[in-house]
Amino acid sequence: MMNNKGQTLIAFVIILPIFILFLAFIVDTGLLLKEKSKLNGSTKSIIQSLYQKRFESHFQEQTIDLFKKNEIPTENLNLEVKNDTITVTNDYEIESIFGKIIGIKQYKVHLNITFQIEKDKLTIKKE
Repeated sequence: MMNNKGQTLIAFVIILPIFILFLAFIVDTGLLLKEKSKLNGSTKSIIQSLYQKRFESHFQEQTIDLFKKNEIPTENLNLEVKNDTITVTNDYEIESIFGKIIGIKQYKVHLNITFQIEKDKLTIKKE
């Protein structure tokens, strides 16, 4: 009868780090998708709520304040209101948790949404 303990240990030592890296990748990807979803949803809600107020005098300041209340960085936030369109762009980075293991320190989060005003309604033209 042969002893298979050595073979099992070697297989375990090889597979365990790969499995841990795979789980870390899943966690980091989930955090990135969560942040993008938060940015996208918050932007849509903020613009729609301010549109319902018919763009009071301090639209830019109100928008930035609402982004800050939702804990979204505003350093690269750009709002452009022209005729019947509102374009919102924002870029920032979030810290990686497990990506640092393989050299990824931060993930970039990007947003570019254009809202179209048609017949007194606000619709998303493109994302």
